[in-house]
Amino acid sequence: MDHIAALEEQMVSDRMKRKLNDVNLAAQSQLSPVQDHINFTLQQAYFKCAYECFDRRRKQEEISNCVENCSVPVVKAQQHFENEMAKFQVNSSHSSPDSFLLLYIILSLDSICL
Repeated sequence: MDHIAALEEQMVSDRMKRKLNDVNLAAQSQLSPVQDHINFTLQQAYFKCAYECFDRRRKQEEISNCVENCSVPVVKAQQHFENEMAKFQVNSSHSSPDSFLLLYIILSLDSICL
C-alpha cells in the first residue's frame, strides 16, 4: 500500500510541477505587454528627453548629466519589473506542500467545472 501511495504522490507532484510551469509561462506571456511598454514607450521618452539635452550653449558635462538623468525612469522601471518577476518565480518554485495541495484542489475543481 505504501508503494501505491508513493506512486500517487509522485504523480501528483509531477502534475503540480507541470501546472506550475504552465502558470509561469502564462504569467510571462501576460506580462509581455508590460515588458514591451518598458522597452518601447519608456525608451521612446528617454530618447526624446536625451535629444532635448543637446544644446550648443551647454557644456559637455551638462549634456552628459542631462542624458544620464533621462535614463533614470527606464532603468528604475526595468529593475522593478525584473524584481517582481524574480519574486514571482521564487514564490512559485518554493511553494510549500500546503500550497501544492491547494493548487491541486483548485486544478481538480477546474477540471470538474470544465
